[in-house]
Amino acid sequence: MIPSNTPNLNMVGVIDIAELIKNSPFELTDVDKAVLNTAEQDFVPHSWDDIKAVIAGGDMSLLRRTPTDLRNYILWTRDIRSQFGSATNYIVQNRLRWIPESPQVGPSLFAYRNATPFADESDYRILRNDWPYAMMPGTVHLVVWSKTPVAVDAEGDPTADSRRYIMEFLERTFGDEMRQRKHAGDNILWFRNRTVWQSVRSLEHIHVILRDVDEDFVTRVTGQRPDDAHCRTFSPVRAV
Repeated sequence: MIPSNTPNLNMVGVIDIAELIKNSPFELTDVDKAVLNTAEQDFVPHSWDDIKAVIAGGDMSLLRRTPTDLRNYILWTRDIRSQFGSATNYIVQNRLRWIPESPQVGPSLFAYRNATPFADESDYRILRNDWPYAMMPGTVHLVVWSKTPVAVDAEGDPTADSRRYIMEFLERTFGDEMRQRKHAGDNILWFRNRTVWQSVRSLEHIHVILRDVDEDFVTRVTGQRPDDAHCRTFSPVRAV
């Protein structure tokens, strides 16, 4: 459920795309700008192979939201920042409900039980992505938020050990279920955005994408129904 103190998300009206691009609360990529100038009916969502290719190439800025979702994400971010100071504050207070250390004494905002990422269930939480990328029906985009830092190399990519921890976590959490589904062996993808592409930079997280997954399983893992994602609460906007 969206908390009662969540900002009003009823953003119905005419949106000036030029103004939206000029005054976006976060840096827009060339891909984002092209999406904002695309009519909804002309937009083509990512196929599974598209997503695999982008992840393999390492340039996550190529992942796109639908035009409507991207416009509303910009508006939502503006509203969240004005009320909470940052998207990070909002997520910590209303999605994760974690209490930051004060003062911060380590690389993480939060005290954690295990220095190995995703090893202790109290150190992470799996949630639906409130603003998922545009993907074909039957694909679910999750975010795994972690109190424990994930070690990265000089390029900002997970180290070999970090990748092993992540793969072990994915197998432990999703393996049995996804092996029973269609496309077994090719129905789980993951990535960690480099800092430059992260919209929530101070909270450690990885992205997990599942296809042909049972929604009841996703609800059990996340504690959220499909309609709990913020993008589902917005009314369509009309752009100019």
